[in-house]
This record gives sequence, structure tokens and C-alpha cells, in this order.
Amino acid sequence: MLTIGASLGWNLNLVPPPAGGLLSERRPFRGDGGAAHALVVPPCRLRNRYFLVRHGESVLEERSLLMSNAAYKYDATYGLTPRGTEQVVEAAATILDTEWENGPASPAWIYTSNFQRTWQSTLVLRQELGLLFSDIRTEFSGLLDPRKVGALDFQALDNMEAVWEADLKDPASTPPPVESSLQPRASVDSCLDLYRRATEAFSRLEGSYAGQDVVLVGHQDVLSAFCASMIGTDLGRHHLDYPFELGQVRCLDLSGPAKEGEPDRDAKDFVGYSGVAKAVDVIS
Repeated sequence: MLTIGASLGWNLNLVPPPAGGLLSERRPFRGDGGAAHALVVPPCRLRNRYFLVRHGESVLEERSLLMSNAAYKYDATYGLTPRGTEQVVEAAATILDTEWENGPASPAWIYTSNFQRTWQSTLVLRQELGLLFSDIRTEFSGLLDPRKVGALDFQALDNMEAVWEADLKDPASTPPPVESSLQPRASVDSCLDLYRRATEAFSRLEGSYAGQDVVLVGHQDVLSAFCASMIGTDLGRHHLDYPFELGQVRCLDLSGPAKEGEPDRDAKDFVGYSGVAKAVDVIS
């Protein structure tokens, strides 16, 4: 396992399977109030290596507020703080210091959510990594957007504790929706929604590049759920197994055969449509 140090005191790791977090049984879970079981899908080999980066501290974190509503994504009021910029500079240094078995990391592309806190983080990363503006890909379809928290928008950050408790009990659970919305369910995301985002995002990336180091700049629950989805661990434990501090980097390398202690991987390369089909198969 590759362990990367950082001066800000965080453990920045090549993400391994968590101890005891892998489930050998693939059982259907239930969203009807009955007993819920974890959704775990066997991981597949990836052709690229990925750096998952959480944005730096923004005004929202400074004020301890949640905000996932896409209506505010371009509002520069919620951009990075000076500390957030410092965290992203440190993240870039971490990426450049990474050594793979065949040599140093060489980031070629940055994919980012277009919320201000991630976009501003991406601009800092681009400069520090020595990439061109043409090497940035902004994700407009929402795959890298923050987890939608509905009625919790602009409420205190610590409200996520109850959301994560519900995730552990049932991966189909959601934060409280906006009941006044025309589509209340569309205002929130469950772990399953994040899993579907992961399969689509990696399907696109794996179909576009091969043998590249790709940087994904996103938000806490989305990145932790992406790790759980691709490694093949319990989705409900995403926030425990793969937490992301502000500006933290995790390296996802499933490009070769599984190493000792890692779950076996499908010999075939990842195919998003197959992944989505597996998700449908295990939902009762």
C-alpha cells in the first residue's frame, strides 16, 4: 500500500479495502422498511489511475453550513477561503510527490464539479500541477456535484451525522427532501444514487482514456462513495472507510492485478453498463 504524507497532518493513502469492510455475500437490500443488507459489487480492473481530491475549505465550511443546491453552484460567495487555497496547494504537492511502481505520477487531466468551491480548487491545482486550461474538463451533468441533501441545505454541517447513521442502516435512505419541491425525491441522494453516479462517471472516463493519471475534484460523500463503489466495499460505510478531509487526496489504482489483502478483481476492464446492470440485479 502506498502511503503519502502531508504537512497538514492528514493520512493520504492509496485506498485499500477497509479491515472487515468487504462482504463476501452479495444479498439484495430492501428499501421498504424491511431488513436492509449492504450493496457490494465486485470491483473491476481500471485502465487509468485516479487522484480523488476534495475541494479546499470554502466559506460554507468556515460558516459550518451545508449547500448542495445547484441553483447556487456559480455563486462566488461560496468560494475558497485563504486556508482552502493553501490546502489545495498542499494537495497538488501530494500528487506530484506520488511514486507509482513504474515511476512518478504524471497527471494528464482534471475533471471537476462546477460548484465554485471545486472549480476554484481546480484552478489552483491546474497551476500547481503545470497543466493547461485545455487539460481541465468541467463535469456539467452533475456526476461530481455534491450529494443532494434537500431540506438540510444551509443547515449546520453536523446534520450529516444523522444522514450517515441512516446510510449504515439502509443504503437506500436519503436526507430529508424539500417537500415543497415539484419533485421532492429529486432534491436528495441516497448511497445508491451515488453508486449510479460512480458507474456512469468511471464508464465515461475509462472509455475516454487509457493508462492516464486523472484527477477528480469533488465533494466529501461523492468521493467516498466513489471509492466504495469501485473498490467493492459496503456503500453504507463509505464515510467511515474513505473519509475525505478538506483538501485531502486519495489515490485509486485498480489498474493491475489485486495485491495481497485486496479484494479479487474482475479480469475484464470496467464497463459502466455492466455495473449499472449489477446494481439493478441486487435491488429487490
